[in-house]
Amino acid sequence: MPRLSADQWETIRAEREAGASFPELADKYGVSHQAIQKRAKAEGWGDGTDVAGAIRRKVAEKVAGVVAACNQKKKAEAIDAAAERGAEVVRRHQAEWEDHRARFGSVPADFEDGKLAKISAEMLRIRQEGERRAWGLDEAAGQPAIVIERSYGGGRAA
Repeated sequence: MPRLSADQWETIRAEREAGASFPELADKYGVSHQAIQKRAKAEGWGDGTDVAGAIRRKVAEKVAGVVAACNQKKKAEAIDAAAERGAEVVRRHQAEWEDHRARFGSVPADFEDGKLAKISAEMLRIRQEGERRAWGLDEAAGQPAIVIERSYGGGRAA
């Protein structure tokens, strides 16, 4: 039986997750269906009944630029490139808030300028939150918050 390359295994996985049967894949690639079943179980492959998970995984790989997960050098380069693109987004967001502060100052003295600053800040926040979600930068936002309460004198928490 031939030893398959990592690329061939990726192709087999994709075909399996698209609905191909183990016997079909075994015949096509010249390996036993047991070998494919064993690898599928070990790596948690889908069986073709729910392709949404497979599609999400492939989208994530394409967005990150991961061509072959088995090639550690390519994977590391892809992760570094994706991290740099994410860092560019964060730096741009920081610059946008600096621009907002430069335009409106800390607290505008004029009521109309204050309304404009508030609306502008809300629009900026909404747009940036959406962009950060799209880039996967705020996945930790769903984690529980840690709140530290301090008691000062008469039992009041601050």
